[in-house]
Amino acid sequence: MKNKPLISIVTVCLNNAKELEKTILSVKNQDYELKEHIIIDGGSVDETINVINKYKDDISYWVSEKDNGIYDAMNKGILKSSGELINFLNAGDCYYDNNILSIISKNYEKLKNPGIIYGLSENFSIKENIKYISGAKINESNLWKGMPICHQSLFFNKKIFEDIGLYDLNYKNMADYEFLLRFIKNEIKNKYELFFINKPLSIFILFGESDKNYLKNLNEIILISKRYFNFNFKKILYFKIKYYKYYLLILMKIVGINKLYRKLKYNLFFKTKNKY
Repeated sequence: MKNKPLISIVTVCLNNAKELEKTILSVKNQDYELKEHIIIDGGSVDETINVINKYKDDISYWVSEKDNGIYDAMNKGILKSSGELINFLNAGDCYYDNNILSIISKNYEKLKNPGIIYGLSENFSIKENIKYISGAKINESNLWKGMPICHQSLFFNKKIFEDIGLYDLNYKNMADYEFLLRFIKNEIKNKYELFFINKPLSIFILFGESDKNYLKNLNEIILISKRYFNFNFKKILYFKIKYYKYYLLILMKIVGINKLYRKLKYNLFFKTKNKY
């Protein structure tokens, strides 16, 4: 059996002091001691620094400075990390239970060449009264559709970043998707094991499905997917429907039924579909 791994948790934040404190406490309350918490702040002007100082004894490293976006901040966190495993838990995100890191460690010890250990995620929005479980086992045949797992529920072997590089800053919204495809499509993946845990590992806050972000994310997903997959009629049609969905969401927003639609979709259909 391997020694227990040091797990690096990287938290990226910007002017989100209240949610940051919740994330810090989630890491602090884990029953696993071999962890380091790294906070990369983008130059907050709210109470973020006061929150960091309040918990400075529980934080291994932090910095507050302007950056070039969330993935630039994540890259800084990777370079400062010392752990065998790296997880990204941004301000507002939490672990599902206080024993999640222990579960990750136990599975890490069982694997000969651990690469990515991952699982499901609970997604919720208090404002819209939405809560559901999402995620699926990584299936290369379906990866062209987009990211199958919430980033918060992925634990990466740090050596993967050394092998294939950091997040590509050319992508502002979906660089985590590009990184996963870069790994899956690289022969280097053959020396690593992917291990799926069929339970929620993280809790992800839904801040509302912005029409603007939906379209930006979709455009980047298509751009990245085309980079790694050959497109045929099936793939083109799939993304055409995604665009139609975007315009339908705008129409529902104008009519005033978008909140009802989202509530029914996530609390009924998604909850049934994603039982574990």
